[in-house]
Amino acid sequence: MTSYGDSPASTPEPGSCEYVVAVLYLDDHLRITYTPRPSSAAVRLIGELDAANHRAAADTLRRAGRDDDPLVIDCEHLDFVDVAGLRMLIDLCRDGRARIANPPAQLLRLLHLVGLALP
Repeated sequence: MTSYGDSPASTPEPGSCEYVVAVLYLDDHLRITYTPRPSSAAVRLIGELDAANHRAAADTLRRAGRDDDPLVIDCEHLDFVDVAGLRMLIDLCRDGRARIANPPAQLLRLLHLVGLALP
């Protein structure tokens, strides 16, 4: 399991030269950050998305979305996703208001197993 402590809102993301505009959600296992993009809202999930935090994560992601553009959910730094987390991501993407970007291999495999293909 990964653990994340408090971090300032303007620190670089691991492995990137982008700066985070805001940390939207933080617990012991998951951090959700927001980085501005010209054409869409973009959030990054870092750590573990599971039954313990999927409801809070869903609420955070719904608030982060824009009405006019889809929310881009960058999953590159997700280390673990359980069934509750997977269901939450599917529900957010089902109506087209959000899309998953950069899924790690294990998440991509789960998405294919449940019959969801990424564009």
